[in-house]
Amino acid sequence: MLKSEVMSPRIAWFNFLDALNLLIKLAVVIVLLGIAGYGVKKAIKHTFHDNTDFRLQAIKLTANDTLDEAGLVEHLEIDLAANIFNFDVDLMQERLLDIPAIRYAKVERELPGTLIFKIETRKPLAWIASLEQQDSRPVRRIGALLIDHDGTTYPCPENQFEQAKQLPTILLESDSDHPIEAGLELKHPEYRRCFRLLESFTNSFPEDVSMVEAIYQENPWSVNLQTRSGTIATFGLDDHKRQLDYFGKALHHSRQKDYEIETINLIPKQNVPITVSEPEAIAPRAIIIKQ
Repeated sequence: MLKSEVMSPRIAWFNFLDALNLLIKLAVVIVLLGIAGYGVKKAIKHTFHDNTDFRLQAIKLTANDTLDEAGLVEHLEIDLAANIFNFDVDLMQERLLDIPAIRYAKVERELPGTLIFKIETRKPLAWIASLEQQDSRPVRRIGALLIDHDGTTYPCPENQFEQAKQLPTILLESDSDHPIEAGLELKHPEYRRCFRLLESFTNSFPEDVSMVEAIYQENPWSVNLQTRSGTIATFGLDDHKRQLDYFGKALHHSRQKDYEIETINLIPKQNVPITVSEPEAIAPRAIIIKQ
């Protein structure tokens, strides 16, 4: 079957007029939609953004140990005379999460004029520092690095210092592949070994964590725990429960007999070597105690 179409100038002209008519109708619809959109936008702006009823009247901030209202206003550069609909709450949340000590942030509007800031801060587990830094400046201070239970480091806020100054310090060798930087999860291999010992100590002596001055890896097979009284206890990389049980007994015995433990190596299961000093002793003496 052969199909043919005849095209004459007259037919082409009518087709052109039909197409032009359609384009005009589409243009009219687009213009009307634009006008309607502009009108809606103006109405929204007039009803909400330019309405003085929605001027910022109050700020609600959940209690936390990192940021107060004055610090919040300064950090977010909040215009206290602005309309609450002029604030980008998503951007505010992002800027709050830029503070390493804050682990969760949510910003909401409450009509007619309140901004609500829900903040959760990181809870410190220990101080973190390199062995080199320990010799150059105090580790426990406002702005020095803390680490939380998730392994994220952050500068110590002023309001956390009184609580945090009782925490132990984990000292690590400098490692360019695993830098110690605020706001990052610490991947340093020595940290996990030190953390396991601190975790075991906390489980065994939950009320005595403040007696720990520092924990650091002494060599590939042992980790040292130094108390605030100066005792240096050497632990293996595992079997911490047994070693801590004996460590507690040794400390109890030293208090009863009025002597100080200088060093104790808890890795051996028998004949644990200890060096001690007595109040009137000229020099420390070494003893071996059988378990």
